[in-house]
Amino acid sequence: MITHIIVGNEAAKPLQEAQGLDESLQGEIVVLKDTLGIGPIYTAEGQTFSGVRTDFWKSINAAWPENQVVEDEQNVTAICDALHEDDQVWFWMAPCVSDVMAYYWLLNYFKKHPGVLHCIFINSLPFFNAKGGLFYPKNFSEVLPKEMVKCQKLVKDVSPADYEMDGDEWPRLAGENAMVRSHEGGKKIMSRNDSYLDNYIANQFQFANEFVKANKVISQAISKMTEGVSDVFMIHRLNCLIAEEKLETQGDGKKGLKDLDVRVKKD
Repeated sequence: MITHIIVGNEAAKPLQEAQGLDESLQGEIVVLKDTLGIGPIYTAEGQTFSGVRTDFWKSINAAWPENQVVEDEQNVTAICDALHEDDQVWFWMAPCVSDVMAYYWLLNYFKKHPGVLHCIFINSLPFFNAKGGLFYPKNFSEVLPKEMVKCQKLVKDVSPADYEMDGDEWPRLAGENAMVRSHEGGKKIMSRNDSYLDNYIANQFQFANEFVKANKVISQAISKMTEGVSDVFMIHRLNCLIAEEKLETQGDGKKGLKDLDVRVKKD
């Protein structure tokens, strides 16, 4: 039996449709909901990874439900606990920070189950879009279902050499425990400081001396990014810039971003 692991609900949608096109792709789809490109990933003694990640999201998202937890750790553990002989797990990895980070994280669990984990990595590979043109997707949410079917030709088992070569990356990144990580091509990930993405916000004021709607600032900043970043985190960074008095405001932010205007603080 094949179990598919993929990052994000939007990326899972074309895979679900592809299963209807080719029965050889049949199998449970487990969606990882967390985005490991941002937030702490180090677990100290007495902590769980799920607890660390849940506490992070709670700290930057006032709307986070009190009893909600990040369940990725529990879901992956359940997959490992239920493995039978000849079972395979296929991890779908696009060239983006959330997917590559998830790959390094998954190695910790499946190294105890040699031969089970397989990977489909679409780095630097062209795909056809809906108009018949070629493009290089950064996320599986951009890939057509019929193109997802073709991806199974790329499936490769994670070998002992892969575990040996890539297995040190998660401990390195966890030890650095940066707030932000970036994808630098291939499987290369770099730790960055908290303000690494702030320029995307600041750039929205290049040609605007007056106040701009905060929701417009966030949406346009995210649209300029080559990789998907949580809007919750970008709103958090906007609030940090306001707290640091790098931006000034007018309006009532408690009602939401649409009621808040921001601009670069004038001297």
